[in-house]
Amino acid sequence: MKLKKYIRIIALTLAMIITLCACTGDGGETSGDYSSLPYEKTEGEAKVGYIYDRTVSPDNYTYMFEKSRRDLEIALEVETCYVDNVTVSAFEDAVKALKNDGCNIIVSAYNGFANAAYSTAKKDKDIYILSYGGTAALSNLTCFQPKMYEPAFIGGTVAAWNSNTHKIGIVCDDNMYQSFAVMAAFVFGIQEIYKASETDVRVVYANTNEETEAGVNKLINEQCDVIFFYQPSDYGMYYCDSKGVKSVGFTNDVEYSAKNNGLMGYYLSWATFITDTVRTCMYDNYESEVYVGGFKEAFVKVTDYTDKCKDETDTIADTLYEYVRNGKAKIFVGEIRDNKKIARVGNNKTLTHKEILEIDYLVYGVLGSENLIKPIEKPPVSDMVVKYDFI
Repeated sequence: MKLKKYIRIIALTLAMIITLCACTGDGGETSGDYSSLPYEKTEGEAKVGYIYDRTVSPDNYTYMFEKSRRDLEIALEVETCYVDNVTVSAFEDAVKALKNDGCNIIVSAYNGFANAAYSTAKKDKDIYILSYGGTAALSNLTCFQPKMYEPAFIGGTVAAWNSNTHKIGIVCDDNMYQSFAVMAAFVFGIQEIYKASETDVRVVYANTNEETEAGVNKLINEQCDVIFFYQPSDYGMYYCDSKGVKSVGFTNDVEYSAKNNGLMGYYLSWATFITDTVRTCMYDNYESEVYVGGFKEAFVKVTDYTDKCKDETDTIADTLYEYVRNGKAKIFVGEIRDNKKIARVGNNKTLTHKEILEIDYLVYGVLGSENLIKPIEKPPVSDMVVKYDFI
């Protein structure tokens, strides 16, 4: 069911609070080849290798994976390492490099690797693979899927409450996991504050820092005063800060990413899941699965709302958060129309997680979109050097 009635309840409560505050004078207050020698695993023995599609950095999502890698070493006393800047076509070569270095458990840390991870696991039963974004498990392949649309929904509500122009922007890398679903959830979050017919969201697709800057400038010129980022780094939030624009983005530390104008962040928290799964691989009680986690499982999280937010942001957003976390309210409930006003989901139909992943359209309320992403002529090629240091 839609959450409008909850918003009305909150609004009435806020009206009472504001009235009381006005009387008392109080103000409201408001995270190489496979080895030719067969690998013989002994119980409790493991070495875990991560495969990244980009350079490991504290400024992109690899940092969240790196936290899980450090936790593995501490919790299980296992050795870990990684290979970075790996293209999809070179995934199997990266597995070979890690396997030759002694790894028997691989963490595939990019949703774009999902098909390659499946293919590799099917061919090589000497390794276990944990695949981010994969959809099908094998006897030696576990997949994990975060409900990234849940924090996006909260972010939309926060953005709408804190916008003065009622024009809100999205900068999205369309290679990100569940990108259409995440953008849709963000718009639905906005529509908990604004009427659907009054929603004005502009989308820009951008990848590089240069494209992101151009996208932010375009949205500012269109009078967007809050911008939501669904990109693998926090650069957009940093750039918005330099332009004096409010932002919501992929970070677990808004003070680091956008200390002057950041409203909130959202992030992944899968260290416990990865640690527990690696433990089962080590002690022969492993069972493959496709694991789906959201707020309830603490698999995705939102940061605290910053002091740049308007009064009562936390009251509204936390209420919606609890409804979603406890399953009392669903985000994707029909009727859902696309931005050309064509009905895509019928009245009162609630989409399953699988159906949410299949969304491939912009929803009603998105008034414009532009793709600024240019093909990369020479993508970085990994040297397949196995690395051990932490950032």
